[in-house]
Amino acid sequence: MSSTNRGTERNADDYYVTPHWLIEDFLAAFSENCRFIFDPEEGPIVLDPSAGGCNKYEMSYPTVLEKHDFTVDSWDIREDSRAKFKGRDFLSIDPTYTPAYQIIITNPPFNVAQEFTEHALKMVPNGGLVIMLQRLNWLGSQKRKPMWQKLPLAAVYVHSKRPGFDPLKPSKTDSTEYAHFVFCKGYELAPELFVI
Repeated sequence: MSSTNRGTERNADDYYVTPHWLIEDFLAAFSENCRFIFDPEEGPIVLDPSAGGCNKYEMSYPTVLEKHDFTVDSWDIREDSRAKFKGRDFLSIDPTYTPAYQIIITNPPFNVAQEFTEHALKMVPNGGLVIMLQRLNWLGSQKRKPMWQKLPLAAVYVHSKRPGFDPLKPSKTDSTEYAHFVFCKGYELAPELFVI
């Protein structure tokens, strides 16, 4: 996703290339503060359900996570994606008919971000994580207030540096701040805030 307030129009399929440095910054902060434990023998099985990638650019989350020795499944609704499973509509997948992913992480299409989060939480086991890159102002709006009252938000990692989502213009940053929102199925405590 990308904010559109700087004279740009939203991409028709809501596909934007997530900068690798943004993911690296999140992973570094998350590993320092992570209280979530996974089996050290197997490591967590990770899913990126809107992995992206195309003939010009590699997938962002799978590429970075695999460098850190995560096992990642990649899906995307787009047929021109580099995902392992192309043409797979995440929201139409029966959550009970999938492997047990311990982590689902992605930069979802903004217009269905709530639906992505709720669906992902059905797919992870108790204690599993759902991590969504979103604009920081996702926390706002009366429309989303009921969502925030029911979803198990565990942490918000606010990026102090604004990213840009156009690889051809890496110095052009977006017009708003972003955060990685970490949900933990079954989490009942107050969420933590980290600025990175």
